Amino acid sequence: MTQRTTKQDIRKDAVYARQSLDKKDSLSIETQIEKGLALSDENAEVYKDKGYSGKNTERPDLQRLKADIEADKIKRVIVYRLDRISRNIADFYQLYQLMEIHKVEFISISENFDTSTPMGRAMMGILIVFAQMERESIQERVKDNYYFRIEEDGRWPGGPAPKGFCNARTSDNKPTLKENDDIEMVKLAFSMYAEEANTSLAKIARELYEKGYRSNRENGRFDSVTMARILQNPVYAVADNLLYKYYKMRKAHICSDESTWDGSTSAHIVGKKAGNANTRKYTTLEEQTVYRTNFQGVVPSATFITVQERLGKNEKFGRANAPSKMKELAGLVKCADCGYAIKINHFPNLNCYGRSTLHCCNTSIKITFPILREKVAVEVQKQLDVIACKLLESNMKAKKRSDEIAKINQEIERLVNLAALGTMDIEQVSKAIEERKHKIDEIELTQERNLSFTEQARISDCLPLVFHRLNDEEKKSVINLLIEKILLHENGDIDIHWKI
Repeated sequence: MTQRTTKQDIRKDAVYARQSLDKKDSLSIETQIEKGLALSDENAEVYKDKGYSGKNTERPDLQRLKADIEADKIKRVIVYRLDRISRNIADFYQLYQLMEIHKVEFISISENFDTSTPMGRAMMGILIVFAQMERESIQERVKDNYYFRIEEDGRWPGGPAPKGFCNARTSDNKPTLKENDDIEMVKLAFSMYAEEANTSLAKIARELYEKGYRSNRENGRFDSVTMARILQNPVYAVADNLLYKYYKMRKAHICSDESTWDGSTSAHIVGKKAGNANTRKYTTLEEQTVYRTNFQGVVPSATFITVQERLGKNEKFGRANAPSKMKELAGLVKCADCGYAIKINHFPNLNCYGRSTLHCCNTSIKITFPILREKVAVEVQKQLDVIACKLLESNMKAKKRSDEIAKINQEIERLVNLAALGTMDIEQVSKAIEERKHKIDEIELTQERNLSFTEQARISDCLPLVFHRLNDEEKKSVINLLIEKILLHENGDIDIHWKI
């Protein structure tokens, strides 16, 4: 007689190990695997991520383990310690929930608890909380140490060197910056912007290129955004008493006392700049920290401050692609070649900002705004039609799941009545009810994972929509929900990056 093999029989153990760094006081990944294999079956599968932090789940073998769990290949997951899986509460419980759905046991060797019991699950939650607290504590200590070091010796905090400098080391091996040949270009840019009455960032960019200076772009040209970033950077400025007072007035946090700002060094700003990547200046310095560097400045503080004031005055300019001109497409249309905005200077013609203003692009747009607008409208309507079909399908599935839950609840009610009449064993009834409740949990979980397509997109369920019948405000609302950006090619072709 041939014995049947079930899916449950062919599932195997999984031993997972992780180590971010090789340290004397940490358990090696090889030892973790050895201890895990000692508790596992002979055919156990080993998953290991060496050199990966536990702060997130972007690890190759962890992703492979999750895929195998979903494929019902795993019966137990064995780790040496809970934080080998994750130090983040949300990430861990998402994985543990997946294990519960696929009836996979979880074993932590060093913590020695059983996840099949309520107490074991509670202990697991406590341990992962402490694991995350430890990680956040380490992050805070690293941050404090980082600020302490730059305040103490003015070292360069790392990253690419600004234009005119290259990365170097001081005599006592501290990170610093050293001038290179491009520093003369930087000095000239500051001088031109501070002293020439009728200049502009774009004009300075052109003149520097004509004088033989080159940017880091492929074509070697500068644009006004690049020039503004150079001109606002205090690493070029002499850090004297005048510069100290300027940053004090701007409400920046200054590491050192005023008496140390003697002009022997430059300054540097640490902290995230407000706004997006194209923001030219620090709109506020209240969240930034300014400290003295360990290398000299090359631009007088008075010149640097004059440049900052002029940048501030010139920052406010009207958007050429404002809603009054670009309608519902405002802010979404970009040049496919250079990535800068497409705008309207003279309706209905479209222009690339990189070409017309920054002079760093050669794209000449061949179609007019009404044609572009109609092209986008056609693609948006296609998406709305797809959404309407998916909504109908989603609603039908949701009704089917609701009917199934109602049917199971009726079965539970009948079981309770049978138990009350004494016609069934209480233990059998309890087991049968528990199985049906588990089935309801699985159905509800499926509902959570399969949210209505329109809920994900935050679009009203009043579909189908006819796009051309909407007013401008309604069109703008729909497009902003659906579209991340529109890349426009010179010949009028469009590439739409959808949000859903």
